[in-house]
Amino acid sequence: MTSILHPQPLRSPSMTLYLGSRSKKAKKQYQRQFPPKLNRFIRSFPKSSPTPLLVNNNPYPQTKLEALETVVNDLESSMEKGIFIDPHIFASLLEACYKLNAIQQGIRIHGLIPTSLLRKNVGISSKLLRLYASSGHVDEAHNVFDQMSNREKSAFAWNSLIAGYAELGQYEDAMALYFQMQEDGVIPDQFTFPRVLKACGGIGLIGIGEAVHRDLVRLGFGNDGFVQNALVDMYAKCGDIVKARRIFDKIACKDSISWNTMLTGYVRHGLIVEALHTFRAMLQEGFELDSVAISTILANVSYSRIGAQVHGWIMRKGMEWDVSIANSLILWYANNGKLDLACWVFDHMPERDIVSWNSVISAHRMDPKALSYFECMEKDGILPDNITYVSTLSACAHLEYGIEPITEHYACMVNLYGRAGLINEAYAIIVEKMEFEASPTMWGALLYACYLHGNVEIGEIAAGNLFELEPDNEHNFQLLMEIYGNEGRASDVERVRTMLADRGL
Repeated sequence: MTSILHPQPLRSPSMTLYLGSRSKKAKKQYQRQFPPKLNRFIRSFPKSSPTPLLVNNNPYPQTKLEALETVVNDLESSMEKGIFIDPHIFASLLEACYKLNAIQQGIRIHGLIPTSLLRKNVGISSKLLRLYASSGHVDEAHNVFDQMSNREKSAFAWNSLIAGYAELGQYEDAMALYFQMQEDGVIPDQFTFPRVLKACGGIGLIGIGEAVHRDLVRLGFGNDGFVQNALVDMYAKCGDIVKARRIFDKIACKDSISWNTMLTGYVRHGLIVEALHTFRAMLQEGFELDSVAISTILANVSYSRIGAQVHGWIMRKGMEWDVSIANSLILWYANNGKLDLACWVFDHMPERDIVSWNSVISAHRMDPKALSYFECMEKDGILPDNITYVSTLSACAHLEYGIEPITEHYACMVNLYGRAGLINEAYAIIVEKMEFEASPTMWGALLYACYLHGNVEIGEIAAGNLFELEPDNEHNFQLLMEIYGNEGRASDVERVRTMLADRGL
C-alpha cells in the first residue's frame, strides 16, 4: 500500500537561521514534525559553514577624504568608458566635497560635469559655486555664477557668493552683489542678511548698514536671532555702539555669539568698564568667551583689570593652548613688558602656525633673538610671509652692527611694508627716515603697494614723483589708472590717459 506524503510548506533560509538558535532538544522536537523520509532527506545535506569572506571581512580603513578620492577616481574611470552618470551623483559628491573642504576633488568633479548640465541644473551649479566660494576661490565661483540660468529663482547661489567675498574681506564686491540681487528681483532670505551685514561692518559705512537694516525689517527678519547678532556686530563696527546695545537688549534668546559680539564691540570702542560688566553678566548667564572675543580683548587692552581677569579665566579653563589664543597671549605679554612669559607660551605650544612665529618674532623686534626665531622657523619648514620679513627687518634695524643703511636696504623695507598693507609705514620710511632722495625703485614699490591695497591718496603722491623721475615709463601711468578705476573715478582715469597721450606714450 502506497503511502501518500502531503506536501509540506517550504522553509525559507530565515527559518533555518531561526532553528540554528534553538537548543538541541528543541531542534529534535521540531524535526520530528516532519515525516521520516523527509527527515532523512534533510540530514543528507552537509552541515553549512559560515562564508569566510563574511567572517574575515576586515576592509582597509579609510578616512572620509580617502573614500571620496576613491569615488572620484571611479567616477573618472566610468566616464572614460562612456558610462552615463546620473546628475544626482554629481550633486551628492559636491555636497561631500563642501563638508570635507575637499576643493581639489571638487575641481576634478567640475571638470567631469557637462557644460550644458551645469548651465541648466541650478542645484548642481549652486553647490559647485558654494564649494568654490567657501574655499576662497571667488573668481571661479563668480564664473559659475555668471553661467547659471534661472539663478533668480533662489537666493542660495547669491548668498554663497556674498559670503565668499565677505570672508575674503572684499566687502565692496559683496555689497555690489546684494544690490544686484535686488535689481534682479531676487528676494533675500534669513541667510542673506548676516552675510550682507558683515560686509557693511567691514566697509564701516553706517548709512548703508541702516538701509540694509530697513530691508530686513520690511521682509520680516527683524526678530531673527542670527540677523540680530549680525546687526549688533555691524553697528558696533560702524561706530554706533549705543544702537548696537539697543539691539542686543532686544534679543529674546541671547546665545554665546550675542554676548561675545557685544563684548568685543565694547572692547574695540575702548569702553573697558562696560566690557567688564558684560563679561561678568555673560558668565552669570552661563556663557563663555570664544577665541575671537579673547583675542580681541588681549589685542586691545593693556595689563588692566579686564585683561588680568580674562587672562586668569583663560588659565582656569585650560584654553591657553588654543592656537589663536596662545598667539594673542604672546603679543599681550610682549606688549606689557613680559617677554619671558611670551617666550614661555611660545616654547610650550603643542602646535604653531605662521601667526605664532610672526607673533614671537614681532615680540623680539628690538632684540637679536628675532633672528634666531626666524632661523628656527625656516628649519621647521614654515614659509615666511610679508609680516615675517617686516618684523625680522625691524629687528635688524635695531641691531648695533655699525652698518650704514644704503638705498637697497630702504627699498627692501618699503617693498615689504607695502606688500604687508602697511602703506603709511612704507611712506614714512621714504619721507622721514631716509637721509637721501628716494629712488624710482622705492616710489615704484610704494605705488604698486597702493594699487594692491587701494590707497589712492599715497598712490597719487608716489605716481607724481615717478612721473618726474621716469617720465617715459608708461607702467606708472597704467598703475595709477588702475587705482582710480578700482575706486570708480572715471574722470581721473581719463585725465591720466590724456597725460599718456600728451607724452606720446
